[in-house]
Amino acid sequence: MEYIKPETVLSPKGAIEDLEVVYDGGEHSWSLGKMKWYGEPVVAMRWNGGREKKIPPSEVPGVGTPSSRGYATWFILPQEVADMIETSRKFQKKISK
Repeated sequence: MEYIKPETVLSPKGAIEDLEVVYDGGEHSWSLGKMKWYGEPVVAMRWNGGREKKIPPSEVPGVGTPSSRGYATWFILPQEVADMIETSRKFQKKISK
């Protein structure tokens, strides 16, 4: 199974609103998103899943990390970390390609 596109990661239901994927590195990479988490603006991150070459696709969930009960989820970054990422010139160059 291919990785789950980060714009479709909306679990847990009711927690995520207004998801904006800021960066998606694709399969076997990472993603960064801005969203409202229980009504509060946050920055979140996740490792994208993907197909493992040595394991048949039917045996690999491909949901990435973090996940909960087989559903792809996001890791909410502490505000200090979110601020550093958002102001990083190196990161700004990466997402503006």
